[in-house]
Amino acid sequence: MDNLNKNELNGFIIIDKPTGPTSHQIDSWVRDITGENRVGHVGTLDPNVSGVLVMALGKATKLIDIIHEKPKEYIAVMRLYNDVDKTIINNVFSEFTGKIYQLPPVRSAVARELRERTIYNMNILEIKDKLILFSVKCESGTYIRTLCTDMGYVMGTGAQMADLRRLSTGDFTEDNIHTLQELSDSVILKNGGKPSRFESIFIPMDFVFKNSPKVIVKNTAVKNIENGSDIFPQGIKTLIGSPKKGDTVAIYTDNNELIAYGKMLVNEINDLKVVDITGVLRDNNGKNNVVRKNNKRKNIQIQKPGEKLHGNIHNAEKWKNTGNRGKPFRGNSRPKNNAFNIRKRKDK
Repeated sequence: MDNLNKNELNGFIIIDKPTGPTSHQIDSWVRDITGENRVGHVGTLDPNVSGVLVMALGKATKLIDIIHEKPKEYIAVMRLYNDVDKTIINNVFSEFTGKIYQLPPVRSAVARELRERTIYNMNILEIKDKLILFSVKCESGTYIRTLCTDMGYVMGTGAQMADLRRLSTGDFTEDNIHTLQELSDSVILKNGGKPSRFESIFIPMDFVFKNSPKVIVKNTAVKNIENGSDIFPQGIKTLIGSPKKGDTVAIYTDNNELIAYGKMLVNEINDLKVVDITGVLRDNNGKNNVVRKNNKRKNIQIQKPGEKLHGNIHNAEKWKNTGNRGKPFRGNSRPKNNAFNIRKRKDK
């Protein structure tokens, strides 16, 4: 299928994922339908799980991590292995509301370590024989399959998840959900000169920040932000929404164009840096900028050349504080690639 147009699509589409395909297969199909090269999903759903799968297109793919951290809602069916008194069921559901501990399943995309998650609320909708239909709103990263298994252990009978459908991811809900066929039809109509259907499906990027404080910057500061600079008082035109220290803020130009997002560093503007830019959404000479990623492994120590040699280098002490040719250093001089040269000698 031909592209919608030569311009990049920057926004979101909520797909009603059917059971069967993987979330990555949905990525591929949306890419083929829309003609947009950059497509990603928010929160992977197992092949046998259906419901809200938020698809990010173009520059909106940079916002996936922000959306992924939002709470999610599901409707699920739990199957008990034996009959359980309804009073016990209600008590267990109450016990598992709030802070809980979970061990991710063996087949998961995260490390299998015990971690804490929050169940904001759970409501039992129906109990029929050994089946329990319930809704749950939970913190991102909660495994509903594991939740069902753990509640079954506490009930004393054992249980498993029989069915699951996602109802929402943050502010992305079933209210604007569409099948792949509906998306395909809307693209065909758009290519035929009738864009209204596609426009009703497509959600712009700034939807993510509709409830977030906003920082309007001066035109003179835009270029610096594109190049990765943080925001100082001199570059701010106005604030919208009374942002406080630690808040995620959206950065807009005076022309109401969303160009970046970051963390507020102060409660009141003074001479200090105001916003720590996390990501840049506006292209800089055709390049898509991400200033710094939220890397959860950032505390891992990295070996620095010349300070500590790798354990498999024999006789490392022999080369310590020596130059490229085995001569001692003089003064405070030190070769820049000492560790590299040692490895090079070892390879020979």
